[in-house]
Amino acid sequence: MAIFRPPTDNFVRPTLAENFTKGLVLSQEQRLANRLAAHVRPTARGRNVFLLTNGNYTENEPSDMDTVAKVYYGGHDIEVDATEVASLTAAGYGEYISG
Repeated sequence: MAIFRPPTDNFVRPTLAENFTKGLVLSQEQRLANRLAAHVRPTARGRNVFLLTNGNYTENEPSDMDTVAKVYYGGHDIEVDATEVASLTAAGYGEYISG
């Protein structure tokens, strides 16, 4: 079987964002940690790919999950059969399939 690895975005940086959303004032140690995190390379974040019941693929989560036939979760290796390989390739995801 082939392996489908959904696309990723490399822009996730480690920060202390939870403190910003709560409106708290950061301590000196937290400010230093955030400054240090600016020098860390961004990490990958997987994108989910949704197969809709009409046969189309999308990366935008549908508002009605009843229209979703299958979810390919980002950041995971997913075994796909020959039919799925053909469908994913036709939808433009061929470069993310190996094996």
